[in-house]
Amino acid sequence: MARRCSTCDRDVDFGELGKGYEVDKGVYALFTKEELAKLEDDEAGGTIEIVAFVEPGAIDLSYIDKSYWVGVGGKNSRGFALLQHVLTETHRVALAKTKLRSRTRLAVVRPHGKLFALEMMRYADEIVNPDALDVPEPRPASPRELELAHGLVQALSGPFDPARHPDQYRAAVAAAVEDKTASCELTQQPVTADRAFGKVIDLAELLARSLAKTEPNGDRNRAVAQAEPATGAPRRVPAERRGGARQSGLRESKKRATG
Repeated sequence: MARRCSTCDRDVDFGELGKGYEVDKGVYALFTKEELAKLEDDEAGGTIEIVAFVEPGAIDLSYIDKSYWVGVGGKNSRGFALLQHVLTETHRVALAKTKLRSRTRLAVVRPHGKLFALEMMRYADEIVNPDALDVPEPRPASPRELELAHGLVQALSGPFDPARHPDQYRAAVAAAVEDKTASCELTQQPVTADRAFGKVIDLAELLARSLAKTEPNGDRNRAVAQAEPATGAPRRVPAERRGGARQSGLRESKKRATG
């Protein structure tokens, strides 16, 4: 996909792109890949390091970014089953640090049936503080409005069924693709060399190593494990289906508002 510079009004090559942080309007501190690599913390490299156990309700949903299913088999089953049992019995989730690709991220590990859900988190400075937003006070509702609102809630209340809320845009795009294919409205692009990607990260293996090696840290146990690069088939399955690859932003200038 072509990248276009709005200032120069021309397409730019991938080699012309860089990464930077906007320190002021239109003013950037630029970094090379080597400079960014030196800034990365290697503490969580190759590990899923459990750092705390918290109640699920203590983590606001605005911090959750994306989810993966993590499963395991064979000799690692015992450790996984033990962690699942303890988390379920104590009504806790594990707060962990892990390094995916080049960034150390926070994550929540929670049991989900025979699997774990590994939910990647945003850092606190990536979330806009809602208290800092200038929002007017809402107008008090009248008794009649409250009665209507309660009636609406009662009428639409029920269990969550994701099948009742499909992605209609995705279905429409799929139908449009079929129509274009049937009418031969297709374009052949030149074949280029496949882009080289990094090693596949086996999240189940990283978590298994963390469970296998524990060491005391003050008044609590902290699971730590050094993991080798995964060589087998990955057991990580994204919980979110995607229609295609998504390019990540090159600027780190804007915080993301959620909620």
